[in-house]
Amino acid sequence: MEIGSQQHYWDNVGGEKRFAHPLRRDWLASHFPVGHRILDCGSGYGRILGELAQHGYQNTVGADFSGGMLRRCRQLYPDLPLVQAVGERLPFADGSFDVVLLFAVLTAMPMEDQQCALFAEVQRVLRRGGFIYISDLLLNTDRRNVDRYEQFAEQFGAYGIFQLPEGVIFRHHSEEWIQSLTAAFNCLAYESFTAQTMNGHSSAAFQYLGRLR
Repeated sequence: MEIGSQQHYWDNVGGEKRFAHPLRRDWLASHFPVGHRILDCGSGYGRILGELAQHGYQNTVGADFSGGMLRRCRQLYPDLPLVQAVGERLPFADGSFDVVLLFAVLTAMPMEDQQCALFAEVQRVLRRGGFIYISDLLLNTDRRNVDRYEQFAEQFGAYGIFQLPEGVIFRHHSEEWIQSLTAAFNCLAYESFTAQTMNGHSSAAFQYLGRLR
């Protein structure tokens, strides 16, 4: 899968899509002092960074591979520190952060090798005992989703990966795969919920909070 084709899509829709995964204030209060160094990896147009700032978190950085998303973020939140980078090659030193956020990132990095490379980078830039906070989409059982999972399973080599008519590729995940990705972390909290997707559909979703061993 070409990263460029995915990036072209996000650059084009950077000014119009809306994301709705909730930021759990109770999880923040319980685990993340306001002085923590936080990386919002796949920060998009900065919604989560903006919410963090409202709650007093100033030691934050946003990273996204889409120039279109970053331009929108700078318009909305001109004071936020941002870098353009792909998740598989983060431009930060080892142990740079106390927390890494991945909000609706895995669904937009659908291939297993991409996701494994991302998690290797997350583990590298986190300090020992640092936290990961994930919010993303799970497999659904409705006919519309099952049909497209089955349609593309052979092409992409995994059930849950599918392609939209615009050409962009997404993934919904099994809980077993998420457990595999997060094997280096101790799970502190896990919650399933129903999310509103950027295209206005409902999807099974989850939030995960883990601590690097």
